[in-house]
Amino acid sequence: MAADAPKRHGVLPARFFRSATWNYLNSFVALVLAIVITPILVRGLGKEAYGTWTLVTSSVLYYSILQFGLARATVKFVAEEHAAGDMPSARRTIATSFLSLSVPASVLILVSPALAFLFTVIFDLPDGFKTAAMVLVVLSTVDFAIGMPCDTFGAALVALQRYDLLNATATGVALAQAISWAVILAFGGGIVELGIATITFSLIGNLVRYVMVRRLMGGIPIGPRTFERRKVKPLLSMSGWIALSDTVEIVTIRIDPLVVALVAGVPAVAVYTVGQKLAAFVERLTGPALAMFFPHAAALSASGDKEAIRRTLLAGTRLSVGLTLPLALVTSVLAEPALDAWVGEGFDGAAAVVIFLSLTTLVISFSRVGIYILRGLGNVRFPALIGVFEAVVNLGASVALGHLMGIEGVALGTLVGVTMNHLFVLVPYVCLQLGVSLWTFILTILRAHLIPCAASLAVGFALRSFAYDGIWQLGVAGIATVGTYLVLFSVTGVTGDERRQLGGLVKRKLAGRF
Repeated sequence: MAADAPKRHGVLPARFFRSATWNYLNSFVALVLAIVITPILVRGLGKEAYGTWTLVTSSVLYYSILQFGLARATVKFVAEEHAAGDMPSARRTIATSFLSLSVPASVLILVSPALAFLFTVIFDLPDGFKTAAMVLVVLSTVDFAIGMPCDTFGAALVALQRYDLLNATATGVALAQAISWAVILAFGGGIVELGIATITFSLIGNLVRYVMVRRLMGGIPIGPRTFERRKVKPLLSMSGWIALSDTVEIVTIRIDPLVVALVAGVPAVAVYTVGQKLAAFVERLTGPALAMFFPHAAALSASGDKEAIRRTLLAGTRLSVGLTLPLALVTSVLAEPALDAWVGEGFDGAAAVVIFLSLTTLVISFSRVGIYILRGLGNVRFPALIGVFEAVVNLGASVALGHLMGIEGVALGTLVGVTMNHLFVLVPYVCLQLGVSLWTFILTILRAHLIPCAASLAVGFALRSFAYDGIWQLGVAGIATVGTYLVLFSVTGVTGDERRQLGGLVKRKLAGRF
């Protein structure tokens, strides 16, 4: 049954609470599986085989550059066409994207044996693992290559704002793979058998998504007749800038440990990485609630409702900062006791890293929804170019400050680059492009967050002085700090209309009509 195009758009994305719930559920399952399955793989495979497995599965992720950001661009166009009620055009966009990505995917499959041989030449693999590693490289490459065009179906689910279906398939595949790995290892299997199980369940997941999208879209005929050459240029035009933004972001994140190694020595990398991982929890706990603003903005673009776009920017940014600020406060204020409870002594320098990188995520939260909205409107060139500028500033500041301050300087350099880019360039640019007064934007954020921030900061510093014996005590302190923030934010940061909408949602849920 084909999905009906939405006729009216609110400030928040469609199915926002359901989508956010599924996004968080998928993230939680992935985290739990990583914690549970890692020791099973290590014990079941042994150190050498597990190292080979990790090296292969990590290396194939670099193939993502061959996707050129095309699936992300597909989200924008399908969301617009769906919002406009032009389902035939949306189906042709999906087919065109799928067939376009099939070209590099086919090349990747053809060269997979050569890549497998090259892998054994580049890396000094343990004795007895070269043949298995080559087979695993071929399996993993084919798995990734098949997933490249099939990502179009995931993009279509995002465009339709059906994150529930997308995450249901992702969670199901992850669980099936993890269970199959445990069973294979219990029966004495190795990395080749693990690779076969991985590609099998990946194929099933891709097939399920195709069936879902086909049902929602009223069919997706894929073939030469549904390939529209005129759609390729706008898709590639947008996807190229998205790919540049994603590449710069990945390089920026991964280059810090290299800078630390250069300015402070290799042993300092371990300390920096621990701080980086703790600070990363702020991003992991906020990202799942904000990704929906991209397809939502594309739908608003099709409707031409500029006032709704402006209101979405203000409401979305209040939400973005409201989710990020209390978490950044907790990780910053409780960084030292949290590190002691988590990894023990010897990581004192990591506390400053946690603080600076948590503040970095907080700064990004001021422009994050705005960037999603610009992307949904097709405005991707300027943010991508500014991202390149940010990477250059980040690298220069991290190296300079790293020489002066050590690993703390590297993290501070990241904060400097992000602050210059997001607060002083992107926020004013977003406001200008969307017709929102910068002063209105600033006042909206201050009214919503100033009082909750001050109160929760006071609670956090008061609780910081206590001696903590374990993680659970830190958890209580964190909950108290965040809870203080959220209680006050419910008064200062939520409008009367939003309270009524939330109340109506709760009533519908209780009545079983959600």
